[in-house]
Order: sequence, then C-alpha cells, then structure tokens
Amino acid sequence: MKFLGRSLLIVLALYALVFAIGDLYLAHAQAPLWSAIVFVVVVIGIQYLIAPWLIQLVLAIDFTEELPARNREFVEHLCAERGLKVPRIGIIRSGTPNAFSFGHVPGNSRVVVTTGLLEVLSPEETNAVLAHEIGHIEHWDFVVMTIAALAPLLLYQIYVFTQNVNKLRAVAYTAYLSYWVSQFTLLLLNRTREYFADHYAAEVTRAPGALSTALIKIAYGMIRADGEYQKAMQRDSGADKQHYRRERRLAGGLAVMGISNLRSGSSLVLTGANPAEAAAVMRWDLINPWARLYELSSTHPLTALRVRALNQDAMTMHQAIQCPLPAGRRHGWSTFVFEVLLWAVPWLAAAALAASRWIPDLYGFPHIHLADRAAAVLLLFTGLSWMLRIWYRYHGTFEHANIGTLLEDVEVSQMRPRAVRIKGWVVGRGMPGAFWSPDLVVRDATGMIFMLYRQSIPLARMLFGATEAEEYIGQEVVLEGWFRRGLAPYVEMNKLTGKSGAHRTYSRWIQYALASIAVSVACRWLGVL
Repeated sequence: MKFLGRSLLIVLALYALVFAIGDLYLAHAQAPLWSAIVFVVVVIGIQYLIAPWLIQLVLAIDFTEELPARNREFVEHLCAERGLKVPRIGIIRSGTPNAFSFGHVPGNSRVVVTTGLLEVLSPEETNAVLAHEIGHIEHWDFVVMTIAALAPLLLYQIYVFTQNVNKLRAVAYTAYLSYWVSQFTLLLLNRTREYFADHYAAEVTRAPGALSTALIKIAYGMIRADGEYQKAMQRDSGADKQHYRRERRLAGGLAVMGISNLRSGSSLVLTGANPAEAAAVMRWDLINPWARLYELSSTHPLTALRVRALNQDAMTMHQAIQCPLPAGRRHGWSTFVFEVLLWAVPWLAAAALAASRWIPDLYGFPHIHLADRAAAVLLLFTGLSWMLRIWYRYHGTFEHANIGTLLEDVEVSQMRPRAVRIKGWVVGRGMPGAFWSPDLVVRDATGMIFMLYRQSIPLARMLFGATEAEEYIGQEVVLEGWFRRGLAPYVEMNKLTGKSGAHRTYSRWIQYALASIAVSVACRWLGVL
C-alpha cells in the first residue's frame, strides 16, 4: 500500500511509453496507415484484457469482507430478478465516499464501494448506489466505453501518419480537429452512460429519491475528504500524513471510475450535505448556460442535472420528490454567446498572432494569405479586445450584499460579475490546511462562500497565502470584490479589511497595463504613433 500511487503512475507511464515508442517506430519506418490503426487496436485490446487485474493490483480491493446484510440481500435479489450473475463485491477502506464497477463482461464483473460510502449513506441510499453500478454492468458499459475510446486514438494516428504527405495535408488537419472534438464527444458519452445508470437504479429500486440524496451526500463527502487531506498535511504526524496521502490517491483513482467526482458537485461543500440548502446552490447549474460549458470537460454530469433527472423519474412513478429543485427556465442565451465570444476572442487573436510568426504554414492549408502588416493588426486587436474583456469582467460599484442572496443569483458567471461588499468572518482557507493557499472561506449569518485571491504578479498568490492569509482566519472582515460563478460560487477579492489591516489586489490594473503596451506597440508598428 505504501507505493500504491507510485505504482499507478509507473504503470500509466509504461503505457504511454509503449504507445509513443511504437508510434515513433512505425512513423520512422514509413509504415502504412493501416498498420498504425492495427497498432492502436492491439494496444487498446491489451489494455482492456489486463485492466481488471491492474485495477485490483493498484487499489488493493478487499473481496473477503462482506457488505452489510441488507445491501448484500438487495444485490442478490436484484441480480436474480434481472438474470445476472451476482458480481464480486469488494470494499476499499477509504473515508472518501464513492463506488464503481469494472470487468470485461457482466459474467466476470466486480462492484466496489468504499467504507466512507457505507458510513455516510443509509441502507436505502447504498442500495440505490449499488443498483447504479449494476446498471453499468447490465448495459455492458465496460465494452461500450472501450470501443468508444478507440475513436480519438484512431483519429490521432490518421493525423500523425498523413501530416507530412502534401496530398493528404487537408486530411491530417481535419483528423487533428476531429481528434479534439472526439475527446469531448467521449466525455459526453460517459455522462450519458451515467444518466442511463441513474435511470436504471431509479427503476429497479423504485426509489429515485434515495439516489438523489446519495449523490448530494457523496459530492459533499468527497469535498470534505479533500479538505481533511489538506489539513493533515500541515497538522498531523508522519504516520497520519501517510494515511491521508493514501486517501488522496484513492480518491483520485476513483474519481474517473466512480459514481461521482470532485468537479461535478464542488459547490455542494457550501451546503453541509443538506438537500434543502443544496437546492438553492444548484439552481445556477440548472438554468445558467455557463454550467453546460463547464460540464463539457467533465466525466460526470453536474450533480444538479442528475438530481433533476431523478426527480422526473419520481414524478413518473407518482412519488414524492426527496430533493425538490427550484423551478426556472433557461435564460440569457444571447448574453451567453456574447460573453463566450468576449472571453475567447483575445485568446484566439493572440493564438493567430503567434501562428503568423512561428507557424506560417498553418495559413497555407486553408489558402489564407496574410498581408504584410497582419501581425501588427492582430496585436492591436488582441490588446483592444483584452481591454474590453477586462472592463466587462470588473465593472460595477461595490454594494452591500449577504451571501445567502448571492448563492441564489442565477445571472452571474465568470464574465458577468456582481460588485459586492460582504461583512462576515473568515472561517478557513479555500484549500483547508494548506499554508500556501491564498484563497479563503467567508461566512456571514446567511451562508458561506469562497474568496478567490487573484494576482497577475508572479508568486504574489503564494506569498500572500504563506505570510498574510492565516492572520485573517477567525477575524471579522469586510470583503469587497466581484461575485462570480464557476463550478462553485466565489468572490474574487478586490479588498479585504480586518483588524490586521487591509489588503488589495491589482490584477485588473496589471492586465490593463499589459494590454495598453500591446496596443501601443501595434500602433507604432502600423505607423499610427
């Protein structure tokens, strides 16, 4: 167990090394494209064959310990009813609540739960989670996702083996673009399979509400366990730290395979696993278009969306909804499109500028001919669009607000802030126990919220975290900043005032200065100045 994390990294590195060396050899030998495709299929096939053995090796699953009687009887009854072979049940000793299933086919499948999950969930909620995992087994998700994982690798092979062939250059660039699209499509498929397993659990247990409350408790428990790790790294002895390091490695290993992950429910740490309080925090995820954008890079659906789907199952079954969610229609699509463009345009312009200077051949493929002063125009556009982006993200007059009201605000986003002034208490760090963490957690009488400390000066964040942040913990403070929403709600600090004094950030002014320099250089380049 001591070398569990190291073993996993070594095995993954070996996979990457074998694939890279094999590809390099095939490319150097000028092998035909079909051989590269066969190579990928063989590698994925080997991975599929040895994956169950590898999972058992690195996670040290205990298959000798039995589930509690009520849960074991449920699994046996469900499998008999569905005509499935009862999977082997394993337990991992970890405080992080999670569960997953793996195997080749339903006949040799395994279901694994952590002791943390058994501790925080009721027997009915645990049964709902077990049904979810058996749903993955009955749906042959191991095979489905293995076959789907071939697509990005095949597209990448097509790119690698056609990029240096002039007649196939268009095919190469199209394959590379498709490769990136396929990565997100694969994540979409994974999220779809999670919804399918949720629906399966709702149907076979006839208790969709049990899975809803389980998902909220699991999301909260994962964040809480992550915080306990951070505390231990500063507070505890060497032996205790080793224990929490193991917990951290297990949590990371289970994040992709498990029923939930840290990203999909990160805002629920502010609710204390209370379904009633969770509803207000999750409303933003349900109706703000930015939530869908953040979800694109996640292996799991947002917890709010899963709870909503389960609530629909409960209504179909004419049952009471255990986790009622606020009603509200999707809004702000026109503003959302504008905000996404404003967020992306400066980066796209800077990328186009870099490509014009260092990868000019890239413009030859779509037959784009750059003018002599195109680079200067791109630099000017980058600077001006960045200045507009900064103004939009940091405008507004600071007004008094309470945290409870902010958590229910569904209009804010990364780009659209609310300038707020909050009076409350600093109750801890954003990464609990990490002495270098500059981010804090602020509480008032109505709730808690994260405070983000952002600086554009190198090492300024770490310096504040290591030297000043601790002084504010426990103090009554006045926080001025811009309230935003990402996967979790937070206030980006402008000024923090306590009895220890006041601290300001200057990120936007530094960004303004850099953008102004870019505009000035572009104007001189164009002969305007």
